[in-house]
Amino acid sequence: MTQLYALRTIENISSQGGYWAARFISQDVISNLCYIFRAQGKQESMRLTAGSCLVRLARFNPPSILRIIEKLSFKDTASSLHKGSPREQQIRLNLLNMAMLEITNIGKYLLSLAEDKNLVPNLISLIEQGSEILKGKALIFAALLCKNGKRWLPQFFCNARLLSNVDRLLKEKDSYLKLCLDAFAHTVASVVPGLLETITGEIQQSSGGRRRMQFAGLASRNSAKSNINLFPVILNLLGSCLFKHRVVDSGVLQQFANLLRLAESPFQGRDEFQITLLKVLESIAEEPSAVHQNCDIFVSQILPSLAVLYKGNKDGDARFLCLKILFDSMVIFLNETSQNEQKLEDLKSISNSHFLPLYPSFIEDEDPIPMYAQKLLVMLIEFEYIEISDILQTKTISQCFEFLLGDLSTANVNNVMLCFTLASAPELETKILSQLKVVRKIGNLLEFVCAKEMEDFVEPTLNLCKAFLLRQVGSRKGFIYAKDPNLLSDNSSDGIIALDQHECIRDIADFGDNVGVLLELTKSNEMNVADLASECLILLFMASPREATTGFLTNLSKVSAILESWSRGVPHLLLQRILHALGYSCRQYLSYSIILSLSKPEILKIEAIVSEIKSSGVPALADAALRVALELQRLPRRI
Repeated sequence: MTQLYALRTIENISSQGGYWAARFISQDVISNLCYIFRAQGKQESMRLTAGSCLVRLARFNPPSILRIIEKLSFKDTASSLHKGSPREQQIRLNLLNMAMLEITNIGKYLLSLAEDKNLVPNLISLIEQGSEILKGKALIFAALLCKNGKRWLPQFFCNARLLSNVDRLLKEKDSYLKLCLDAFAHTVASVVPGLLETITGEIQQSSGGRRRMQFAGLASRNSAKSNINLFPVILNLLGSCLFKHRVVDSGVLQQFANLLRLAESPFQGRDEFQITLLKVLESIAEEPSAVHQNCDIFVSQILPSLAVLYKGNKDGDARFLCLKILFDSMVIFLNETSQNEQKLEDLKSISNSHFLPLYPSFIEDEDPIPMYAQKLLVMLIEFEYIEISDILQTKTISQCFEFLLGDLSTANVNNVMLCFTLASAPELETKILSQLKVVRKIGNLLEFVCAKEMEDFVEPTLNLCKAFLLRQVGSRKGFIYAKDPNLLSDNSSDGIIALDQHECIRDIADFGDNVGVLLELTKSNEMNVADLASECLILLFMASPREATTGFLTNLSKVSAILESWSRGVPHLLLQRILHALGYSCRQYLSYSIILSLSKPEILKIEAIVSEIKSSGVPALADAALRVALELQRLPRRI
């Protein structure tokens, strides 16, 4: 009991510091306190009080931690972290952390821990299950281990259990734990620049042939002397919510750019290293703030290096990552609201010097590389970084439409949007589109996406149809297109103007086989889809009257279904188009003596609906219905 009171007196005095606390900083007192703390036969309260005295004395007089650690043994203190009560664990962590901070040659003591396979699991358990104070102190010890010995990095940060736990700690509200977590993240992140510098030096030596690295794989343990094996740690840090925004700054990104440039040349183990490096850059490129803040490094160094790395690379994953990083970065740049003139020029140079020359290779590469390349090309054309004239090579243009010749189930929306962009570009001559002979294939695509209910494809495919039809009718001399139909206008008996045979799409009539699906889509509840489908119908009548008429009159049941909805809020413009198409079809049927059997019941049904529409309060609609009624009366009635 006397010894316990004496220990508590020392503990109280040590807490205050000053002259009397200094009197206890002696070899004998420290030796006795260490003996009591380690003595398993002593009462726990006495042992823990002795341990508390050691912590307080070391805190008051930091140099004394060396004597304490010599007496207790750094190895034994660390290996016993999982033993005893939480208070004993806290004492051990306090002593270890002070030793790590105060002892200059701490590396000598860390060597003794090299064979302890339980230290890291024990620390992770404390971080996972300990009290807030134990969690915080365990985090600090783990960070100091990593700072003083890179060999600890993979043990902690190639461990999903630790990373998931520290990410969960971000939600903790305890102020002490928050401070420790912040210090943990800051300390570990501070190791990264030095690690990258070492790795860069090793690669430079290997590339120069002065030393062959033993690099069987990035995760192998038998090449401990190579710091390159630690590189996956950085990738794992970037995958952590705690570290994602702390690891990368402009200096670190410059180091990554240097490594990427080194990866352009061969060295032993390059294939494994470049995949990890590309994954690191992919993670960075997914963060808009990191790309914005380091625009110059991306534009002048990283993106050009990606193009070099892509060329001739036999690894499909590496090629994909090269394009993916380029894609993500360019999307971020394109979405910027304001850009200076120099950046615009740089991006245009990247687009034309590095992306476009590789496009033929991208488009023939493994999935999903073609999809990303097509989408990026569409965006670069829309933002005018790439001109249509830049890609007007017959091979490149035909490549863009090749997907129509294969299995349509493998098509993607970017295929369609790219073709639409090209077909809409005035720089692309109509005769080139005509030479492709893809109208029937486009019609087949429209039928396919409609049948399979591929909703995201329908509008882009209709836009592609419209682009081809506009090319055809736009080649007519004096043509001026308006969204309002004028097929039944008084100043044009047939609504058609003479074609310029040198500027037409020769297979445009193939769209006549798709009138049925255009009528189906005109009934769509999606207003944009219905509007586009009805517009395509009118354009088809102007582009290929005979085939459009045949297709239209063959689908009168679908026509009547559309007209029946005239009083249910269907847009008037849509109804006008169908009425004009109907009246024009009747006129063409008689003019060209088209051999086609018409259903009398269906004609009578349509006449009744048209008669109702004549009473519409919308002048344009009522006028169109009146004209159609006159054309219907001229039709023969056959069953």
